[in-house]
Amino acid sequence: MSDRNLNISAISDTESAPYDALARERGTVFHGEDWTATFGDRLTRYGVFRRDGELVAGFHLYRTSLVRLTVLRDPPFTPPCGPFISIKAKNPVAVLEERRDVLNAIAGFLDNRSHAVVSVSFDSGIQDLLPFVWRKFKVVPAYTYILDLSPSFDELKGRMSPVRRNDISKAVRDGLIVRQTSDLEMIRHLVQETFARRRVQASARYLDGILFRFSNGDNSYAFASYRGDTPIACCFVVHGRSRAYYLLGGHRGDGKHHGAGALALFTAIRHAKEIGLEAFDFEGSMIPAIEKYFRGFGGQLTPYYRANKAWLPIEMVLKFVRREIF
Repeated sequence: MSDRNLNISAISDTESAPYDALARERGTVFHGEDWTATFGDRLTRYGVFRRDGELVAGFHLYRTSLVRLTVLRDPPFTPPCGPFISIKAKNPVAVLEERRDVLNAIAGFLDNRSHAVVSVSFDSGIQDLLPFVWRKFKVVPAYTYILDLSPSFDELKGRMSPVRRNDISKAVRDGLIVRQTSDLEMIRHLVQETFARRRVQASARYLDGILFRFSNGDNSYAFASYRGDTPIACCFVVHGRSRAYYLLGGHRGDGKHHGAGALALFTAIRHAKEIGLEAFDFEGSMIPAIEKYFRGFGGQLTPYYRANKAWLPIEMVLKFVRREIF
């Protein structure tokens, strides 16, 4: 299958069903219609098709603006855009070539957009970004931590750093209680309060869409640590069939406890194992203090890649702009 025999187009209403079926089989919870609908008409789902019309891959892009210039990027609050690919080959070389053809088609598609900036990241399983390098995209690594949940719970606890275990133990000794919660208003309040303290720009509209329209008992859960009846830290986790993703967290600015967040997150990890998930993805940050915090939970440092391309004057300006924006 040559990439010249592939074409890419936005998913039409009649193509939604096969797209959703392939997304369920090959993609993640973030490729499903329930998640992508959160972003309205700013997000477009794309299919990669053979000439005979067979859908072989899918991905999505979010359109926004920067000083009146159009930007294509990952949606807010969303891990890498994909792609998810149906690969039929068995031979290792044939598998690589089949995946390469899809990525080459996507690279060409993005290279031909008229947008001022393209900045998209790829799932950690996609290591071959050569088609983007060849088209003069700047390919840069980012990192997350992924915790394999197959060991026993005691083994998972033993893999944590002494500092993180001590934080949790101190929270328990000091009388903090952690429990699962369906109070998503409280989760929103703690998350927004934390964003405000860190001066992080976050869309309240999309945050509400995730918490109050997307979230249900089958795709997400939340835990909070309490001092008495007062919630002081929380975490919100989204999951698919096999993997949990730490999506949101927050804590009170007053009356906080150093171990409250770790206690909530540790319990969320245990819950992921208890409901049969295979891995817990911390959705790592490149901010040193946050990276160190996630590292303490014992996950495997895992790279994924981002492909960037911009008009030259814009690229020069972007060097002075913070790129980790929700």
